[in-house]
Amino acid sequence: MSAPVVAIIGRPNVGKSTLFNRILGERRAVTHDRPGITRDRNAVRAEWAGRSFVLVDTGGFLPASSAGRDADVRRQAEAAIGLADAVLFLVDAHTGVTDLDQAIATQLRRTHGKALLVVNKVDKPGDAIVHDFHSLGLGEPHAVAAEGGLGIGDLLDAVLALLPAEQEREAPAPRVAIIGRPNVGKSSLVNALLGEERVLVEPEPGTTVDAIDARWKTPVGEFVLVDTAGIRRQAQFDDQAEFFATMRALHALERADVACLVVDATRGFEKQEARLAHHALEAGCALLLLFNKWDQVESRESAWKAVRAELSRRFPTLADVPAHPISATEKLHLSRLPEYIAQRVAENTRQIPTRELNDWLQMVQKRRQVPSNALGKAPKIYYVTQSGKRPPTFTLFVNAPSRLSDNYRRFLWSQFADHFGFKGTPLRFRVKKSE
Repeated sequence: MSAPVVAIIGRPNVGKSTLFNRILGERRAVTHDRPGITRDRNAVRAEWAGRSFVLVDTGGFLPASSAGRDADVRRQAEAAIGLADAVLFLVDAHTGVTDLDQAIATQLRRTHGKALLVVNKVDKPGDAIVHDFHSLGLGEPHAVAAEGGLGIGDLLDAVLALLPAEQEREAPAPRVAIIGRPNVGKSSLVNALLGEERVLVEPEPGTTVDAIDARWKTPVGEFVLVDTAGIRRQAQFDDQAEFFATMRALHALERADVACLVVDATRGFEKQEARLAHHALEAGCALLLLFNKWDQVESRESAWKAVRAELSRRFPTLADVPAHPISATEKLHLSRLPEYIAQRVAENTRQIPTRELNDWLQMVQKRRQVPSNALGKAPKIYYVTQSGKRPPTFTLFVNAPSRLSDNYRRFLWSQFADHFGFKGTPLRFRVKKSE
């Protein structure tokens, strides 16, 4: 069964992302002193007193907005409220009750029966200003200071009291990070796969700031899609908010099972894409290349052959990574993506029996003997076993690891990948002294 949902809402710049980070105990949402930095729903599993729930951060809520970005943010916030089992309505003690607060409270009283009024930026316990917020008609206000942690424990106790009874925990779904440079269509792809406007899409790059989690149910199983901020080269970071957003995107790779690297097919696969591919592999993700905007490419069959040939020529270490042409806006070739992603998950969690590994080891040593070192002494490789998954990790037991040359280790790695068929999957080889 799915975990209950707790949504944080409020007008712009009252500290929603700061409260979100405080509850999680880590800096997951990007905070900034400029209003409106959070523009999408940011959903992350949280825990308090042994109970887990999904915590949702939203953009600044403007109930009356009917056009443009503010209207998009309003729709996103309303969608979060509709999904929520409990709503935290955040207001600002420093500014007091505003007309916008009154409008949000009126809407909450009509549409949601489980809303907690949370007064943020309270300087000290018992601050008299908190009582002014009774006028919003949402019951007793909860005084907190999200920046310093005042009142957070009491607030979370109140949240748990509103949530439905705990149900059987579900097995974690594989996580799929959607990565790429800015403006290649990552958010459009997520929206197309989910069949809803889950994240905002705008023509200028940089719309997505946080890593956005969304559950995706498919015929082959359920996944968690993580739409990340576009990652530029570090020299192009233009402000601190972008820097932290990029750090969140790289952190998302560390938690993912599969990375879908979205490439703008009209620009091609360049050094930045190669850099991101290696980031994903180093983080232990199975890799899938998606060439988006394929509907804008002419002579597609010959163009695809050219894409693969260019990839092999310029980036030979990535030549075997599975790749597919798609169009997020036209939904071209999207129906098979769940199958491709499931294959990547299976590769990253694949377990090879020890007997098969050692049959391969005997065969490969007959093909090329282990070379001797400068003193004429050759190390002896006794056996190999799989010691981990996600990514697949294999340990060679050797009598004298220091004698095993780097060249022979590379030879073993290449022979292993060719024999067992791992493509676009990071492999870890370790050498351990046999006792």
